[in-house]
Amino acid sequence: MTTADTSLPSEAPRPAADTRRDGLLAGIRAHRGEFEAAGERAEQLRTLPPDTVETLRAMGVFWFKTPAEFGGTPLNPIDFCDVIEELAYADSSTAWTAMIGAGCAGLASGWLPEAGVRRMFAPDRPLPIVAGQLQPRGTGRPVENGFVVTGRWSFASGIMHAAWLIGAFRAPALPSAATTPQSEQIVIFVLPADQAEVIDNWHVAGLQGTGSMDFRVDEQFVPLDMTYELGAAAVRGGDLFRLGMPAFVSNEVPPFCVGMARRALDDTTALAAHTTRWAGGVKLSERDVFLKELGRAEVKIKAARLAHREAVLTAWTTAQEGTRPPESQQLALTTASVFAVETCAEVVSDLFRYGGGRVLSLSNSMQRHLRNALAARQHIAVSEEFYEAAGRERIKAAEQAAQ
Repeated sequence: MTTADTSLPSEAPRPAADTRRDGLLAGIRAHRGEFEAAGERAEQLRTLPPDTVETLRAMGVFWFKTPAEFGGTPLNPIDFCDVIEELAYADSSTAWTAMIGAGCAGLASGWLPEAGVRRMFAPDRPLPIVAGQLQPRGTGRPVENGFVVTGRWSFASGIMHAAWLIGAFRAPALPSAATTPQSEQIVIFVLPADQAEVIDNWHVAGLQGTGSMDFRVDEQFVPLDMTYELGAAAVRGGDLFRLGMPAFVSNEVPPFCVGMARRALDDTTALAAHTTRWAGGVKLSERDVFLKELGRAEVKIKAARLAHREAVLTAWTTAQEGTRPPESQQLALTTASVFAVETCAEVVSDLFRYGGGRVLSLSNSMQRHLRNALAARQHIAVSEEFYEAAGRERIKAAEQAAQ
């Protein structure tokens, strides 16, 4: 169902205007019908339809975090939020696939050694789509000029249309490791997708259309120049890559959830005008309890967006000043991300119950919003452990102040 776009304007301060943003948002809105239809097809295919992937490719979406020297069109992190939010308003599967693809390509292009990144972004080939994740689910045995890697990685969203895969493994620490001396290091690796086995196991309740399947490699040689140590500074890309981790990817899941919550709010509003719970009963749009819920939902979405955008902008300002955002800003950004995602999931869940039995239908958009919101909340980047870390830091600061 297509509804009027009642965008919630951001009140947060913004970086200097980038004219590309307005053009991108206009392009997404122009393709909204296509993306909505793609979402329905993606649920059946369990991955984004190829023609929609090509639309995103033509828009350059997969390379909004790739340095310009390799053909990317990097956006400042606030504008990237706007783009992902607008895509998520149109369709969750489309937005999630674009978001993960942009982040994975950015990690590879910003951190890999020069020889490795130029192998990926060869000028005589189309820009590569990258899928994967950074959890160290494998092991790497050091050999001459590289590692022999074995492991299995899950949640590789968009893997069915990816040319390259990114993952992580544990290996004995090398003398040149970027971190302090230790017995083990976590190494990020990138390899061609045809060197891995894709495991068709994406049978899930939420984010069904994202093709987030597992992949596996067994005793696969990975050259040293296709690896980097987790925690190392980016080797190129300027201010955007100076954000470091996790700030570099902390503008992905939150705007996705904000866009989806906005769409759920609009879809519920449209539903209310012709919905009653009982024959002859009052319309949902006339019930005070529902009107209260609508008003509260709008404020909660704005609060989630503003809390997250403020933290993003703080980290971005620091990066633009030539410094990697300190741990305090990284933690503030991760906790704001958790808050944004959980708040939006609560909004979708609260709105869902007012729809009655009709919203249980697989043809109703609200059931998809609910499933996808709950699935997004499971993402490791928005774990409640970040709240624990923030609470620990507050206790630590209070104890130091009392001494």
